[in-house]
Amino acid sequence: MTGTNTETCWRTLCFVPASMTKPHIIKSSILGTTLALGLSACAADVALDDGSEGQEVGVTSAALQLPWQPTELTPFAFESKTSTSGAYPDGDVRLDAVKIGDKTIPSRRLATVARAKILIDDGVDAVRGGHNFASGQGINSELDDYTAEGPATIEPTGADLKGSLDNLNLTSIVVTREAVGTASLEVLFPIPVNTLFFWERGNANSPTTANSDLLVEALDWRGRVTASYKLLRSEYSPTGIQITTWNGSFASPSTPEGAYPQLGSVGLALDGVAQRFRFTSVQEPEGGLRDDGPDYKVIGGLIPRVSN
Repeated sequence: MTGTNTETCWRTLCFVPASMTKPHIIKSSILGTTLALGLSACAADVALDDGSEGQEVGVTSAALQLPWQPTELTPFAFESKTSTSGAYPDGDVRLDAVKIGDKTIPSRRLATVARAKILIDDGVDAVRGGHNFASGQGINSELDDYTAEGPATIEPTGADLKGSLDNLNLTSIVVTREAVGTASLEVLFPIPVNTLFFWERGNANSPTTANSDLLVEALDWRGRVTASYKLLRSEYSPTGIQITTWNGSFASPSTPEGAYPQLGSVGLALDGVAQRFRFTSVQEPEGGLRDDGPDYKVIGGLIPRVSN
């Protein structure tokens, strides 16, 4: 299957026509095992832009070692390759590739979120309105036509948050405010993935690093948790990528002369493949559990096994 991409491999294995845009979850464990082996071959065929265009990764299904359901999530570091139009310093920031070790994976080989559903968002922002979730974009992203972005709203629906995540614009993020409560989002990727790439935005008090925690859970087709990991703010690496955020009500930075927050990044490698994930943060009163409102972007991938 040389020359095909990950989604094409997935559609071929599942007999899904290219015109079908809705993701489907495979429910048969027998079919799942078969698909895992096939997806391994697909991943081995993904060309990496590492200076040798068209060169195959050369990873076999045994090297990938992918069961259908993951049981473990392992953090790893990666680099982000980005670009901008240059027209607006507070506009779009497009992800062009990620680099893991000496391998560069172009963004066309990655998968953005296909569906999102708010499971619970019971915090109340008594000052600005809405709950904890918001959809954010760069302050001038709508004027900057360099790449697509999601909406800006402090009262997002699941479709709005999906819109924040279904693009390669790193200014287009899920914002979580810090009212007491729980904010939980379930997402579905268009293909099974074995890797998650996270970016988390700092704030005025910690502009160069992530400042929040997030519980990440991989789910099976019944919605049962098969693997989980609590991403801590200390596990993100500074990227040096500056972004701004406008959510329809207030901006970060709050003034034009304010310091631009930067993104931290961290990856999670699965020991299997999954399509469905749940991301949850909790904010309890002082003295309790406080994840401090993660503002994040997540993108998936089906790539050769990574290690840190």
